[in-house]
Amino acid sequence: MQPHSDTPALRIAIVLTLVLGIAAAGQLAIEYWPGRTFDSATSGVWMTLAIDYADGLLYRPILSEAGYGGTRYMPLFFMIHGVLIRLFGDPTLTGLVLMQASVVLMIAGMARLMALHAVPPVLSWAIAGITLATSLYQQYLTSLNCDYLAAGLSLWGLVFYLDSPESPRRSALARGFAVLLFVLAFYTKFSTVYAPAAVFLWLVFTRQWRAAAGFGAASLVLLAAFAALFLYLSDGRMLQSLAATATGGTDLAFAAGMVRRFAMELAVYNPAVGICFLLALAKWLADGPAQWRSPLHLAFVMVTLVTIVTFSSRGIAGNHAIPLAAISLVLAGTAVTGSRIERRGLAGGFALLSLILVACWVPGVPSPLKTIRAEAVPTVAEIKAKTDRWLPENGRLASENPSFAIVAGVRPFVLDNFSLASFIRSGHPAGTDFLTRIRAREFDVLIGFDPDTRWTPQGGAPVVLSDHYVAVDALGRRTILTPRTNGR
Repeated sequence: MQPHSDTPALRIAIVLTLVLGIAAAGQLAIEYWPGRTFDSATSGVWMTLAIDYADGLLYRPILSEAGYGGTRYMPLFFMIHGVLIRLFGDPTLTGLVLMQASVVLMIAGMARLMALHAVPPVLSWAIAGITLATSLYQQYLTSLNCDYLAAGLSLWGLVFYLDSPESPRRSALARGFAVLLFVLAFYTKFSTVYAPAAVFLWLVFTRQWRAAAGFGAASLVLLAAFAALFLYLSDGRMLQSLAATATGGTDLAFAAGMVRRFAMELAVYNPAVGICFLLALAKWLADGPAQWRSPLHLAFVMVTLVTIVTFSSRGIAGNHAIPLAAISLVLAGTAVTGSRIERRGLAGGFALLSLILVACWVPGVPSPLKTIRAEAVPTVAEIKAKTDRWLPENGRLASENPSFAIVAGVRPFVLDNFSLASFIRSGHPAGTDFLTRIRAREFDVLIGFDPDTRWTPQGGAPVVLSDHYVAVDALGRRTILTPRTNGR
């Protein structure tokens, strides 16, 4: 990068944002992690899937005597986690290592992609590292999910496709490996189609017809091959699970609000991602139509569209903005080699990120750390103490968060409460079976279910949980319920 009078200000803004972000994330990690497991029900689903795979089961049946399955999650992430559990045990520690390794993979891919667009190496790593300065990273520092691995594989797919060696043979190998990475990313999270779509559109727009045809054919062949492999390993349960949960209970009325929910996510819940997105959008506009057909610019458009569409589904949270944040930072980062106004805009955006980070330490200003404190997430010792008290030997536990069952040393009976709720609404046999067990009071302990819950299955009679179970204790902010008896 050529020296400019505004370069020191930009570098100071980048370093300040990075330092503040690492400090905030470090404080959260130190305060949360000793003695705890992952904090969310979603994390519990991922961990349960991994433990099942470690025990030789890829996708549990949707309905069996052992409990309820059914999830929209793709297999690669939890299969890797399952292998780590087989090798090292401790699903929490191995999951935490896998999560942070995925973050490093994504940051490295971002840095390399910026370097391919003439951003100096040190600055490319620093800007990519600003991932750690977003509230989004802090929110998922205590969780387990596949999004960072999926984004990392997608970014490295772009890198290998764009950074092909001059040798025809090596170039073909690099591009073939890129296709493999795109397919692996898809089987980590299906919404990663933004990256291969960007490459395919670039090949079409630049009239590289043979390359486009080869790319499309190779992608389809690998997709089919891996689909066949996963279906074989799961005895077809993968397809059954994905088919049963694909829509998540979404309807057209809910889907119509996807743009509003997308805007709220970036403006209210994750403003740091919103700033990165606006910086990238400004760079996209500044580059003009002449650059809009480049793979990076197309990737930005595609990931934006995919993210918006993703918010048409129920059960969507901020983790779905992770690839958008990554691509946005990469595109915004290319402004360091742009015009003076672009560099100043980038410096201003990072300075604003720093102000947000500082504000999060101010009393009354929301932050991931304050949210964690308010949630009163129980420790492993607290979970064990409560389950030991209320769960009889060989008793049956159903938990809204499967992590509690795992810590208690029992197999989670409910895999994914979000999917189970959808099954109940639709009258699916798994939902009907669950309500039958509730009426019969077959569960010795329920954790995390609202006592006032009223289930209304399609074509069936409503079931009120408090008619059959009573609250007896609390685990953090979650309620522990046991069956009603004649005396209560």
